[in-house]
Amino acid sequence: MTQNEGEAGQAKQIRNFILSEPEIRVIELNPATDDFFLLASDGLYDRFSSKECCKVITQKLRKMDIMEQCVQNVAQEVVTMAKSKRMMTDNITLILVALNRGVEAKSKDKEKN
Repeated sequence: MTQNEGEAGQAKQIRNFILSEPEIRVIELNPATDDFFLLASDGLYDRFSSKECCKVITQKLRKMDIMEQCVQNVAQEVVTMAKSKRMMTDNITLILVALNRGVEAKSKDKEKN
């Protein structure tokens, strides 16, 4: 076997693992209830579920004053969390987009309900 034949075989094996069809969902956003949206690669979802990601992001944003909320910092923190807790070496890509005016801190009355 020559070098080129070996490289061609490796390229064919790699293609078997790459999915060329993305998962696409169309969701109507509600300005009254939706604070952000998250686009992420499977590297993030290998570690966290969608629900876990939203919970962590919401908690981190609520710790910040509304006018101080920085989705870039929160996104970086989530990536760092995923890197430290994952077992795979898949890359993690995350885009976090804030909607409206930010995530308000929960009041004690709302937390009880």
